[in-house]
Amino acid sequence: MMQKLYTFIFFGFLMALGFSQNNEKSGPIKFVHLTDLHVSVGNENDFLLQNIVTEINNSDHDFVIITGDLTNRGADDELKQVHSILANLKIPYHVISGNHETNWSESAGLTYKKLWGADRFVFSKGDYLFIGFPCGPYMKMGDGFVKHEDVLWLDKTLNERLNDPTKKVLNFAHYPLDNSVSNYKEVLSVLQKYPTVASFCGHGHTLKKYDFSGLSGIMGISITSLDRKTKSYNEVVVSADSIRIYQKEIEKPSVFRFSVPSEPSKINLEKTEINSNPSIKDSASIYSVLTIHKNTIYFANSIGQIQAVNLKNNILKWKIETGNSIYFAPIAVKNTLVVGTIEGHVMGYDANSGEIKWNTPVGGVLVGSPVVEKDKVYMASSTKFICIDAITGRIIWENNLPTSYSQGMPLIHGDHIIFGAWDTYVYCLNKSTGALVWKWNNGNSKQVLYSAGNVNMAASKNRLYFVSPQRFLTILNIKTGETLFRTSKWKVRESMGKSRDGKWLYAKTMDGELLRLPLSDTLELTEEHLVENSRVLDLKIGYEHNPAPILEQKSKIYIGSRKGEVVIVDAETFEIINKIKLGSSGINGFTVDAKGNVWTSLIEGTIFMLDGFL
Repeated sequence: MMQKLYTFIFFGFLMALGFSQNNEKSGPIKFVHLTDLHVSVGNENDFLLQNIVTEINNSDHDFVIITGDLTNRGADDELKQVHSILANLKIPYHVISGNHETNWSESAGLTYKKLWGADRFVFSKGDYLFIGFPCGPYMKMGDGFVKHEDVLWLDKTLNERLNDPTKKVLNFAHYPLDNSVSNYKEVLSVLQKYPTVASFCGHGHTLKKYDFSGLSGIMGISITSLDRKTKSYNEVVVSADSIRIYQKEIEKPSVFRFSVPSEPSKINLEKTEINSNPSIKDSASIYSVLTIHKNTIYFANSIGQIQAVNLKNNILKWKIETGNSIYFAPIAVKNTLVVGTIEGHVMGYDANSGEIKWNTPVGGVLVGSPVVEKDKVYMASSTKFICIDAITGRIIWENNLPTSYSQGMPLIHGDHIIFGAWDTYVYCLNKSTGALVWKWNNGNSKQVLYSAGNVNMAASKNRLYFVSPQRFLTILNIKTGETLFRTSKWKVRESMGKSRDGKWLYAKTMDGELLRLPLSDTLELTEEHLVENSRVLDLKIGYEHNPAPILEQKSKIYIGSRKGEVVIVDAETFEIINKIKLGSSGINGFTVDAKGNVWTSLIEGTIFMLDGFL
């Protein structure tokens, strides 16, 4: 009798345990969604985030999810400050980066990686799989773009983790999954395959409901509102029938704002026509200009691979794994391929075999495009400018300028070498010694985002021409650095170049136009005269901010867009020859092979030879 009683109690315990576990699985999930923190050390948001963490610790939430823009500038001290504040949370948190961490990072993303590890997350809670990934843009102005390797990871992870048919998906990204992300259709096509309920995002600083091609979208409010009057964050309650969104002002009760259904969304996508096939399709993203040397294409990618591909048959010759993203444009000098890394090393590889020949530590991060003259490679890191022997790796000279990273290709002009950096300055150094000749800035040393840090400048004999994100065209005396003329007549930004004969300056405006101006020492520098001698061509690509340098080759002008388009313009008639849609991501720039053919790469990891489109 007693044994039957014990058996009854035991089975009763098991039933109660199962009921409790089912309740836990199907019960409400409560979490905090933080986004757009924009912390700088000591600023208002720094202390605000600390107060928010204290509030969260006194709440009954299960976890916190943070969808990017942790900082203002992606600076190391800002990242470390946010990390130290979030370390005080008593519940788990999951984080992805925003464009302020990826676009202007002083460490090219290395500090973020050291603090938080991989810039993705996935975990299960109740009936849901929570998954998040970054959207960039990475180390240059552009639209949001989910790296090719992250799209593959998303698909693979959802396929592997959704082994329970009752599980549903909640997605998290910094950008809205719409035209803000140039390959949003590729991302949605993955989410479409699985029971995805909603996608959370930030970036817009406003609490708002979206429809991402049929997928429920939820944009969270930034911790400081756009008008700076409201200090709040987002609370989310996931129940069986709905996902409810609340706004929580500091030291005030939560206020319900809206809800979305908890059943999977029906995603409907329109097809995008791409009228070309790449010569090379990589497994990761590409963020630098490729180089071509002796019938071999050399390029680096976002997972740290350096590759050499035969130009004639597109067969891989060799591949090297370095570990971290490479944004430096490789350059070949005789039989040495020179590559810079975000760890501050300049590497020399045998161009034929890929074997390492030399490794020279220089410090800082290297994310730019070098220039070569007589076996000497000139390049900027984020802490110095270096002249290095390409054959031996020996540093010939160095100058402890700039004080931030530089991405444009330096301009060699006689005995001088000139470049811009993201510290607001344009520098002119003696080419032989590295001594500073002059430096210039626009009078605003605090707004680093106006810097000409990613511009390939052009010059006549006595004048230096360049554009900048401040939307000014600037002309300097190239010998003294004196300002000769500045104008905001045209909405130029970073994309520029010059004609093969050196007579014309080309610049792309943010309205998607091609501007042509004389590169002349004799032209009177007034806005009236510049306008009279200029021509403007509408490229039919709309709003534009892609920084790819403009190339003229064989009397044809090549311009790249943020949306994977290349526009080819006749240099003589100044009319459009062709507009080619190569993909959905930004054009990195253009390279000319030994036969005069023009090549380009796209961020999405594709490489094209363009002459076949003429």
